[in-house]
Amino acid sequence: MAKLQNGAILWQGASLIDGAPIVVIATGIKRKSQNAKTGAMIQTFIIRSDVSPVDALKTGADRSVCGDCPKRPLNFVAKFDGDQACYVDVAKSVRSVYAAFKRGIYPTVSPTAAAELFAGRKLRLGAYGNPSAAPYAMWEVVASKTAGRTGYIHNWQDANPAWSNLVMASVEDVAQGLAARRLGYRLFRVRSAAEPLMAREIACPASKEAGHKTSCFDCLACGGHSSKARVDIAIIAH
Repeated sequence: MAKLQNGAILWQGASLIDGAPIVVIATGIKRKSQNAKTGAMIQTFIIRSDVSPVDALKTGADRSVCGDCPKRPLNFVAKFDGDQACYVDVAKSVRSVYAAFKRGIYPTVSPTAAAELFAGRKLRLGAYGNPSAAPYAMWEVVASKTAGRTGYIHNWQDANPAWSNLVMASVEDVAQGLAARRLGYRLFRVRSAAEPLMAREIACPASKEAGHKTSCFDCLACGGHSSKARVDIAIIAH
């Protein structure tokens, strides 16, 4: 562990979405993330291991890590005013992580070693990519000793139901939200400014519309059923 860099490889193998080669990398182990919303959480990136993430966006190879997320640039069709494609600046943070991976600076750690390394820390499952592109069992061990975690999956319809323990079902409308609830998930829903909240749903406390009352680091409501929160979360598209 003494030689560990700011990042580490947690898992590498075939995407559970389409079988293409992917890698899961954690960053922010030594240096805190500069993301004001998520704070000092350890960030994880699920990316293709053989294709630059920028090229993956252009060609559709990002499906290996993002699945059929409607926010993918090749999929995106705005549903209402203010609706936008994925907010992640792939050309900056994600490309930087990929470049470092290709230079070979990240050591590989086992899930058990990662659990010890992350003990008492807070973890973000999927700063980029769908966590469920990699095995649930790996994430379960990695997150087992953390002080809290946040995460979202878009393929909740056909993913291992156990994912509801760690992450939120990312949904685009009320119908999807009700379907995800029936499968046992808590929700994170993107809505328009004119759309009301559903029953058992609150505005994201870290959002502009909620007055930025807190940060993801302090809130941790988006941790599936492992979170103390029991309500669902919604945010106005931004």
